[in-house]
Amino acid sequence: MQSLKAFSATCASAVFVLAAASTPLHAQPANPSSAAPGPAAGSMAPLPGAMTEKLADAKPGELRVFASAAMYLPLESVRKQAESAVGAPVRIQYGSARGDLKSHISDGQAFDVAILLPDVIHDPGVASKVDPHEYPLATIPVGIAMRGDAPSPDVSTPAALRTALLNSRAVKYAPTGAARATVDRVLSSLGVADKINDVSGVLSNVTLAPGEYEIDFFPISEILPNHRLKNLGLVPEPLQVPVQIEAVIARGADVGAAQAFVRFLEGPAIDPQLKSSGMVKAR
Repeated sequence: MQSLKAFSATCASAVFVLAAASTPLHAQPANPSSAAPGPAAGSMAPLPGAMTEKLADAKPGELRVFASAAMYLPLESVRKQAESAVGAPVRIQYGSARGDLKSHISDGQAFDVAILLPDVIHDPGVASKVDPHEYPLATIPVGIAMRGDAPSPDVSTPAALRTALLNSRAVKYAPTGAARATVDRVLSSLGVADKINDVSGVLSNVTLAPGEYEIDFFPISEILPNHRLKNLGLVPEPLQVPVQIEAVIARGADVGAAQAFVRFLEGPAIDPQLKSSGMVKAR
């Protein structure tokens, strides 16, 4: 199994571009250092393509799936194969597991399968809507990204990361996002919570002057396809709280189709996509 340190070393200096990217979920400026609307507070990192589907628009016979945005890249890579395995079209609504997805499920919106975080699944408002069996799918390490026209700071050790955070113009993460536990550990362990410009609740991008940069924390699978952020690598291992991703089936769902979809995700077809997205398959 590839260690976090090995994976981080492989991709630390690269800028990853998803060639098939279309319109991102949250509009970003062409110049990432300029001030313009950015991700909504509490949302996931902005991701390209296929992010506008809504389960409310599902047609009869479609399998309805709520999925954490952290699973966007691997799911989209195998969606056609999954539809063949299920024998029906699959409609996927991506979002923030602790944010809009939790709200939709708690409010009673119809779905068949949800791909969420364990703490969301155990929330009373969600737990009452799903069967009790949980299907572990993957673990995702949290990555560090940079926005701005500046040399890449060293984030390879806790001490280096602390320096990078203190020298940053701003620090952004999703308050209800999958990376929140890691962010809390980073800020607490490094003693910088009250020393940084935390803009996690700001709806627009902070203006960055030449030489200034913003540090972002998101699951690595959300950073890799986002060509508006520069990937700096993974949060150092002592500070990591890897994101656990699990699937659950809704009470009253089309059980046969839902189970077929989950079995497909547990199978080998998605493994290469999980690995290329920085994830570790659950065993």
